Amino acid sequence: MNDEIFLDAAENGDLETVKGLLNDGVDVNTKDEHDRTALLKASKHGHIDIVSLLIETGAEVDHRDNRGTTALYWASTNGYNEIVQLLIENESEVDVHDDRGWSALDQAVAQQHTSVASTLSAAGAH
Repeated sequence: MNDEIFLDAAENGDLETVKGLLNDGVDVNTKDEHDRTALLKASKHGHIDIVSLLIETGAEVDHRDNRGTTALYWASTNGYNEIVQLLIENESEVDVHDDRGWSALDQAVAQQHTSVASTLSAAGAH
């Protein structure tokens, strides 16, 4: 029950609920039925304050969901350059590919997120 509330709070940007559940002992790396973690969900929806908190509390930055996507992949896809930078600073793999062969850089370019593409390229993404 708390795992689902935690994941929903991360996805919806509810920082106080995320903090409270972490303080209550919820696993920072808990997953939904698609193997998506709170970090992946918060990164996908641009919630940098939650992304930062999750990383500080030990979230696995390179966790892959059932399609092979990561937090960096989704932040790149949706143009959240600050989150991309934060994930890279915390040693996120920049060349991960999804189950279709698309990388975070491919997604950033396809979505015309030029600043994200530049950030990824500067970090060594191909």
